[in-house]
Amino acid sequence: MRTEITVKVDANPNRKKECAGMFLDINGGAKTAVMDVDGTSILKVSRSTPDLAQDFLTIASCIYAADKAVSRKLQDDRWSRDISIEIPIHNLVHWSSASKLLEECVEFLTGDKWDISFSQTPMRLIQRKPRRRRTRFTLPTGDAVCLFSGGLDSLIGAIDWLETNGDGRVMLSGHYDKDVGGPKKDQNSLKELLQSEYPNRFQLAQNRLGLSSGSSDTNFRSRSLVFLALGCYYAEILGANTPVLIPENGPIALNFPLTPARRGSCSTRTVHPYFIGKLNEVFAAVGITTPVSNPYELKTKGEMVAGCLNQPLLQSAYPVSRSCSKFGHTSSWDNRSAGSCGICVPCLFRRASLHVNGWDNQNYGRRFERFNNPLELPDDPLALIAFAKKPLSDREIAARLLGNGRLPFEKLPEYVDLVKRMRQEVLAWMHAVGTPQILRGVPRC
Repeated sequence: MRTEITVKVDANPNRKKECAGMFLDINGGAKTAVMDVDGTSILKVSRSTPDLAQDFLTIASCIYAADKAVSRKLQDDRWSRDISIEIPIHNLVHWSSASKLLEECVEFLTGDKWDISFSQTPMRLIQRKPRRRRTRFTLPTGDAVCLFSGGLDSLIGAIDWLETNGDGRVMLSGHYDKDVGGPKKDQNSLKELLQSEYPNRFQLAQNRLGLSSGSSDTNFRSRSLVFLALGCYYAEILGANTPVLIPENGPIALNFPLTPARRGSCSTRTVHPYFIGKLNEVFAAVGITTPVSNPYELKTKGEMVAGCLNQPLLQSAYPVSRSCSKFGHTSSWDNRSAGSCGICVPCLFRRASLHVNGWDNQNYGRRFERFNNPLELPDDPLALIAFAKKPLSDREIAARLLGNGRLPFEKLPEYVDLVKRMRQEVLAWMHAVGTPQILRGVPRC
């Protein structure tokens, strides 16, 4: 069943949030979802507003809002949706010519069928309110934009960029959603530690985007689109060809299916090479000159930790970062005061990566080493053990990779080798902490 969405713009802007008031009219008014865009936080960074990148932020925000508003549980297969959405933008000709490319990009990201069309907007997304007195704003400067989630990978990405670029400045772009607690606090805590080491070398921009009401789905598959759109927004202000970096370890970016059954809902594609490549095609077609890349595409998380260019800072800062995908679901935790669950795939990979440096000493809601009965293992560690038990041939790894998304054939051997190195990291960590009952049949490195 197709869901028809028209994004409408209120006649009067939201002066409090300094943005256009926008809402989703779903299936002819059967449901309404109000968008939550905090324009004031964006304008605090710069009173200048970009052109094409502001349209992209509008598009990404509307797609993210639709992704949250349309429940997967109500679909025939309880997963895949068919969504038609009309989005109001300014540069109608530019984006209409790239609509099919954009659909391919978003469909790969969310696993749904999208029909994206555009209309001429009566007002742009960011709406500066009139002020009685002039306020002085410093024009932002920077040589790059680095997405900054508050996780370990983005922390390493920021440190490595600052270490390798002399006196250069970087804009750290963060996103948070009122329905997802934690990221804003994590980002601010890491900011303080970075500021002590790299004063006046970076600026952190934190922005809230999501839904004020009408949220139904919690998978957030399209969140990376909003994250990237915010980065591109600031990149266009900083200047033509300003790069946007997405620091993410290669195995998580590829999201290699640990078992053949995990290709569907368990396989997110937020930083998958095909998604990044397709998004750059969209930009080229529209005229956005912002190159998007993942500098750690071919590194494991452990290699990122061991290779970070400021080890003393990383050692003091990594406990403040968070890599958990289920940190709000504390009801089954043994330690409910912990900041991370300890048993989701990102947490397990994090622990394996920190083990490389001897830093796997944090508190978690549940700990892998406390399980003795394999039948009691949650789904994610059970899948990780299944992956660790059976050595896969290069062809089997390649087949799983290609089954989870298109990849350039010339780079396939590098991706295969990456997965093999990730498995070695996981095996080393498992045998360091796991119980004999759990590790029965799991080979050593």
